[in-house]
Amino acid sequence: ALAGVGDPADARITQIQINSRALAFGGASFGSVGQYETLRGVAFGEVDPNDTLNEVITDIKLAPRNAHGMVEYNMDFWINKPVDMTRANGTLLHDVPNRGNVRSLELNVGGAGDTNPGDGLLQRQGYTLSDNGWEGDLSTGLQIRLPVARNKDGSEITNRIRTEYILGAPASTQNLSTPPAYESVSTSNAGATLTRRVHQDDAREPISNGDWAFADCSTVPFPGVPSTKKICLKGNFDSNHIYELLYSAKNPMVLGLGFAATRDFISFLRNSNGASTGKCGRRDDDEVRGRGRDEDDDDDGADGRRHGPCPAAKPIEGNPLDDSIQNAIIYGSSQSGRNIRTFIQLGFNQDENRNARSRTRRPTAARSTCASASPTAFPGRSTPSASSRAPSRRRPGAPPTTGSRA
Repeated sequence: ALAGVGDPADARITQIQINSRALAFGGASFGSVGQYETLRGVAFGEVDPNDTLNEVITDIKLAPRNAHGMVEYNMDFWINKPVDMTRANGTLLHDVPNRGNVRSLELNVGGAGDTNPGDGLLQRQGYTLSDNGWEGDLSTGLQIRLPVARNKDGSEITNRIRTEYILGAPASTQNLSTPPAYESVSTSNAGATLTRRVHQDDAREPISNGDWAFADCSTVPFPGVPSTKKICLKGNFDSNHIYELLYSAKNPMVLGLGFAATRDFISFLRNSNGASTGKCGRRDDDEVRGRGRDEDDDDDGADGRRHGPCPAAKPIEGNPLDDSIQNAIIYGSSQSGRNIRTFIQLGFNQDENRNARSRTRRPTAARSTCASASPTAFPGRSTPSASSRAPSRRRPGAPPTTGSRA
């Protein structure tokens, strides 16, 4: 099923495509809330590259634009909700997928994956669960399709990057990075370096460029079949070394759009692409609790301090949750926690209408930030990435690092 959303000139999520809709958990019923259903599909969206909230996205100005000047993307989504949304508790629990994997059901005792509810606590409480693809360097699970940035003259962008390989078993060939790989600018390894070391802090031992190649040796012995996406080592990569490759790559995806996509998907599910719940200028929950007028997404416009008066609540066209969501909680652990920490740090907890999206954030087990803000980054790696083309929050004096682990 396809549903268009609002005026294309103003939309953030422009279309929802529901590919499947089925009763969840074998049709089990959860107390007074009743049965749940799972929706899977694709959300299409766009962002304004000139909006100050989006300018933090590296290379957003170099991304291709559609006919009305917006940058487009599309992403997979997963929604688990009560069949009867009048029985829902009004709260969206948005799980940030870990490497494309849905993990929100793990909050239930015994829950796992996207089909095992465990003890069903979240369902008995009436929560609506959602996930969306955000990580551009994935080829499995919930994915996001992102544009490739190009120089203003239309030529390919190139950048020198670093990647690491740690193998569990010997192999002749590795992907340059986790697919979809950052391609080498050519199949020549001139100017590229491959080293190995046993321990992280050991001195790097150079490997002669004559002993490795940008090639696939999985079916043809070294030097193999030339490839800009794979690396082959004569005599095989072993499982006792950390291999480090420095090479010039091309065609960086606009990875930071993953943050904006998450922001806008939550905004759409909660308040129709940033529309309000209709509480503008009214005494509301925040004031009753003594938290002040700036704590929610609706009342700031009434006094003109941050944005204009927000629109009144209205039915949400194309939204499978209609207007049932009043609150949104974002959750993530490990890599997903790093994503949320960076999401907040870069200001993505506010949509293009300047409305806050997630009142509660829970980034667990996250002591560092996520690398998606930089070009030629590897979000799956815990170390923030850096390059000559984007600022980095890395430790002063540390070498620029991007990478993946095999």
